[in-house]
Amino acid sequence: MSEKKSDTLSSIKRNKIIEMYGVTVFYKLIVVVLSFVNSILINRCLGVELRGSYTTITNWASLMQLFLNLGIGTAYPAIKRRYPEKSKAVFSTLALLMAFSYAVVFFIIGIFLKTDARYALIIAYTSTVENLIIFVAIVEDVKRRNKVNIATAFIHTLVLLIVFIFLKRNLYAVLWAVIIDHLVLGGTLVIVNRIWDFNIKLIDKPLLVEIFKIAIPAMLMNMLMYLNYHADVLFLSGITKNNYVVGLYGTAVTLGNMLWIIPDAFKDILYNRAAKKDNPEEVIATIAVNILICFVILIGFVILGKWFLGFMYGQDFVAAYPLVLLLFVGTFPMVLYKLIHPIYIANGKTGIVVLLLSIAVMANLVGNMILIPLYAGVGAAVSSIVSYMICGVAFYIKFKHDYKVNLIGTMKNIKRILRKR
Repeated sequence: MSEKKSDTLSSIKRNKIIEMYGVTVFYKLIVVVLSFVNSILINRCLGVELRGSYTTITNWASLMQLFLNLGIGTAYPAIKRRYPEKSKAVFSTLALLMAFSYAVVFFIIGIFLKTDARYALIIAYTSTVENLIIFVAIVEDVKRRNKVNIATAFIHTLVLLIVFIFLKRNLYAVLWAVIIDHLVLGGTLVIVNRIWDFNIKLIDKPLLVEIFKIAIPAMLMNMLMYLNYHADVLFLSGITKNNYVVGLYGTAVTLGNMLWIIPDAFKDILYNRAAKKDNPEEVIATIAVNILICFVILIGFVILGKWFLGFMYGQDFVAAYPLVLLLFVGTFPMVLYKLIHPIYIANGKTGIVVLLLSIAVMANLVGNMILIPLYAGVGAAVSSIVSYMICGVAFYIKFKHDYKVNLIGTMKNIKRILRKR
């Protein structure tokens, strides 16, 4: 009887986990659709050259954001494990302190900046505060976070539609739509998750040291991860000084990022579950599933990609086809990184993550410096693929060694199940 009861409980638990993944992926698919609609509105609103300016500004803002948030949000799962009672109040207090301090400093700095730089700073500030809040929301209740994401994504699409109709070829109107999106998402998450506790007494020196021991390497990790994805854009804009080329490449990167949405959905759940315990078998199963999904999408784009770009974005953007195809190929090895690193972060082992990412980023930077002057956008894409391969394979080798898992065997099992069905 006890064995049957144990089996029943295990079955219920397993079904709940599957349901969690299914619901999260469903929400992410809605976000993919809305993100795609947003990319259509932005591209058709701005055209290729202004799209290049938009790409440059938003990419510099994203890089600044990763530095400014100091990796604090990434430390939340590990601190939640150790201090479940007070972790939320601690991080709420830190988020409020940082938001106020940055607001004062940025207001003063912004007075002396040119317009484009000022917009980059505003976007960096709003996304920094949003990012601090998102990590708390993911760990506290990933389902609630997903619902908020969907609601605010609809609002962002509506704002972009208004800009498209009334303010065509207006770069700064599109940038304000981005700023509003960060404010709405961050503010909504604060309200629904009650992330407003402020108790400075909770922030003692030992706890801060403990947080920053995790957070600073995590900040470096996030910046390295971003550079691994987007150093190509920054180098391309700096070396070519050609907004048309950057606009095409920015479009390719946007579509490439959409392919990350499903792995990101799984990653969010892995963060949530890794905050409680290690789950290597679950990680390897999600990797296998995501590689199969990405393969199907890649085949579809090979066949329909040119028509897709012309129909959705306009004929001027069809030239981005080879760039998108190359970046899609680079998705496969990076699925390994995206789904493996949460288990190391949750255990506070950010050092190994930073080390492996550093190797990949160095390869990316060297590749960009060599290939972009010779081949422009294609050179940037090839450089990214090489760095993605180095990163993904390195993480898989480390993970396989530490947890004794087998990706090939898992993929064969999944294929066998699919054939039976």
